[in-house]
Amino acid sequence: MRKLLYSVLVLALLTSLGCAITNYSVITDTRGDYSGVIRTMHKAYIIPTSQVAKVYADGSDCLFTMVYQNQYADRTLYTFNNFDPTATVKFLDQTYCDWRYEGCEIVRARDPHQDWLDNKFDHEFFKDCSGARSLSILLDQKKRLGECGDRIFSDLQDLSAEFAELPTTSFRGETVYVVPMNSGNTSITLTSGDVATNMPIYGQFTGFLTEELQLVVPMTPNMKLQLGWLANHTNANGEAAHVEITYGSLNGAVDLHLLTEGLNYNSSRF
Repeated sequence: MRKLLYSVLVLALLTSLGCAITNYSVITDTRGDYSGVIRTMHKAYIIPTSQVAKVYADGSDCLFTMVYQNQYADRTLYTFNNFDPTATVKFLDQTYCDWRYEGCEIVRARDPHQDWLDNKFDHEFFKDCSGARSLSILLDQKKRLGECGDRIFSDLQDLSAEFAELPTTSFRGETVYVVPMNSGNTSITLTSGDVATNMPIYGQFTGFLTEELQLVVPMTPNMKLQLGWLANHTNANGEAAHVEITYGSLNGAVDLHLLTEGLNYNSSRF
């Protein structure tokens, strides 16, 4: 578990983790005498395993995804931005499961129940919407995370204990873990098809992680170089990539779909 979580954090720092879910599991429920596929009736907030905010000079972005499912188990996924112009990083609070969101979606993805009809990463990208600058990754979420009011995984406090050995600091009046990444403690290899490429790491990236697994990543100027390198890599080798990460003595791997259009747009906005 610790290897996986470190890998997720390093990957978040690497790409600024502007993530849109474009493929999601069928939503089912058991209530009373009924058990099976449900119709959500409206968009439902997908509870993430963690929240990641990117801090820019003009405010902070924090992307989140909502899902609508009809009676046939066909889903539509919408990715929005929780923008905070003060850059104090006010993470979205879904205590009351509010599905009403005023604003345009950055990504809209159709996810039909019939897998043979579905391209897991097909989507519409609306680059003029708030938060478009932060989008870098399309995610095939094979395992259902749970929706607001129906959390499947509720052990975030247990997960945060995995980071107890990280150094701490004070961030906006709260004690947070410091997650540094540089060429001295991190190496990353991207494999696309038969091509394996070691990624250069441009300078130092530092994230601040709360006990609720909320990650804050300042968008420093060297992120432009990192995003530019990733955009060039996807242009040359394709968007699908198997990523192997070594962080100190830890190792992990993930499969990703890097969004070329989003990477190019991100790097041009710095």
